[in-house]
Amino acid sequence: MNAAGQEPEAAGTVKMKDALDTLVEEKLMIQFGKEKDVKPSSYEIDQAVESFRKRAEAQGADFEKLLKQEGLTIERYRSMIGDQLIARKVLNMEVRNEVHVSEEDIAQFYNSHKELFSGRPKAKISHILKYLGKTATMEDYSRALKEIIAIRKEILGGLDFAEAAKKYSEDPSRDVGGYLGEVTGGEMVEEFDKAAFALKPGEVSEPVRTRFGYHLILVSERLESAQIPLEKVKMEIENRIYSDLVISHKDEWMKRIKKDALIDIKLN
Repeated sequence: MNAAGQEPEAAGTVKMKDALDTLVEEKLMIQFGKEKDVKPSSYEIDQAVESFRKRAEAQGADFEKLLKQEGLTIERYRSMIGDQLIARKVLNMEVRNEVHVSEEDIAQFYNSHKELFSGRPKAKISHILKYLGKTATMEDYSRALKEIIAIRKEILGGLDFAEAAKKYSEDPSRDVGGYLGEVTGGEMVEEFDKAAFALKPGEVSEPVRTRFGYHLILVSERLESAQIPLEKVKMEIENRIYSDLVISHKDEWMKRIKKDALIDIKLN
């Protein structure tokens, strides 16, 4: 029995049915598109083929060999890509373009699901940064780590964190002693966020490496968890509602299409 409580054979049957349903739906969309004279341009097909070629080559594979292994000619592959583009255009035309999320929808979701946007930790945070750019070498990282360790030792030895930031930090916040203000969990890059909200007030972190370089972090004060303002999560909510509506509209549209379709499945 698997984690979903299904016997392996039953789980395999469900997966096969899902795959078959997906295939049938794609075929129906392609058929619908051809009946409506929906056609991708040669340029669109060229772009899609070239995109796949680049992905294959980036992974060290040979595009032509991949096609040959699958028993495909370039002409057949282009035809398959064309069908996929037709299905995508039909989905956009018949479903996605019909879905609209209003300001009222967003506000209603926010007010009805406030528990999703509360409880994130908040604190007053300062930091010191030894900046490392995209072209930084391993030697640069090694040097920056030694420097940040030495700075931490000075702070633990009595040097004020704000003074150390003004003296050593390579972040614009050094002018205000490294102070970043009141920060809510999830606003900073993951490594910084995780380290910062694991600190007790007054505690200086170990060196923390992010894509910006090495940091020392100080939490001067923990604040009460705050409700995240609607404006900060508006896009997140809109995307969530839109995705749910697209799935719902697609299901309804497919029901209507299937009702009028003759589906003949042959399994070899």
